Amino acid sequence: MERIVLAIRREHADALLDGTATVERRTVPPKRLPARAYLAVVGTRSVAGECVLGPPTGRSGAGWALPVTRARRYRRPRPVGDYGLTKVPRSFRYV
Repeated sequence: MERIVLAIRREHADALLDGTATVERRTVPPKRLPARAYLAVVGTRSVAGECVLGPPTGRSGAGWALPVTRARRYRRPRPVGDYGLTKVPRSFRYV
């Protein structure tokens, strides 16, 4: 399974990790899906949790819908340096 670091805002990460959101919308989705996505919160330089992104199920004005499964929050956020990055990517980065 591919692994990616996904840049995401805190409120969207919280919704995915709490289970209130079941899809992630992206205008440009990763090509190699399904993938384990590490959720890097923009502005914090840390990864709050992880999930599995499935292939796109549909497209709307908000972008492609990527189904999210097996979301889990880390007890302590991990620095992006643990994933070989110096900063949070603009959208996503394969690792």
